[in-house]
Amino acid sequence: MPFHRYLSRSLQVAAILMLWPLLRSLRIRSLTEFGIMPNPRPLGDLSVGLAAGVLCAVLLQPMLLLSGSFVLRYGWDASVLHALPRILMTALVVAAIEEFLFRGVLLGFFRQFTNPILAIVCSSVLFAGIHFLNLPSSGSHAAPPLWWSGFAMLGTLGSALPPWPILSLAFATLFTAGLILSWMTVRTASLWAAFGLHFCWILGQQLFNAAAGLRLVAPAGLFPYFGPSQCNGMVPVGLVPLGSLVIAGVLAAVLLRKRPYPLNFPAEAL
Repeated sequence: MPFHRYLSRSLQVAAILMLWPLLRSLRIRSLTEFGIMPNPRPLGDLSVGLAAGVLCAVLLQPMLLLSGSFVLRYGWDASVLHALPRILMTALVVAAIEEFLFRGVLLGFFRQFTNPILAIVCSSVLFAGIHFLNLPSSGSHAAPPLWWSGFAMLGTLGSALPPWPILSLAFATLFTAGLILSWMTVRTASLWAAFGLHFCWILGQQLFNAAAGLRLVAPAGLFPYFGPSQCNGMVPVGLVPLGSLVIAGVLAAVLLRKRPYPLNFPAEAL
């Protein structure tokens, strides 16, 4: 495993392990204190998130190919089948961890001292911004790491940001995703719907990355409608991906329209 991935995984594990004593020090005993309540219909909420995520993938990925921005790789079907177990595990783990941290803990923390709408916005800004704190690749032929290598690499966080037009659209995509996921969490007082949508987004994007690659086009290309994916290929960039994300959010809102409101649902979030 490259050193930058080892360091990244170590930081994620350390953050999760330190979260428990932090919550204990704040006298938080369970997520119910953050607005996450026992869910009487987890599979129903999960299916709403999955349906919205599938719609997003069905809308976006054919347009990426038809636009000429991306092209299928040679032997793409074999590549997808080979990578499928790893991609499934990545989607499950990443969606579960990020929903627990950002919607279960961070959103709930903001809701302790501000109104739900501001809490949704603040948690979504942090959700988007943290994705750009990527560690630079150490490369496959990097020198063996020394005891200070991790500290040196931490000093380079965020040093490889893309040009601002791409950065602004990538941030807008992540911020919009954060808004949708946070609203779904507040609407259902549960993480199931947000997890289903987040899982589908990661799964669809990773499968697409395994099957297709960016094709260079004219200098101006099709930007700002389509652009190169960011954050290690996890975030599609452009107005079209952003639009498909919004449509998925609208579908989720429609599917949740008749769901009974939880007892702790705030009137301000209607």
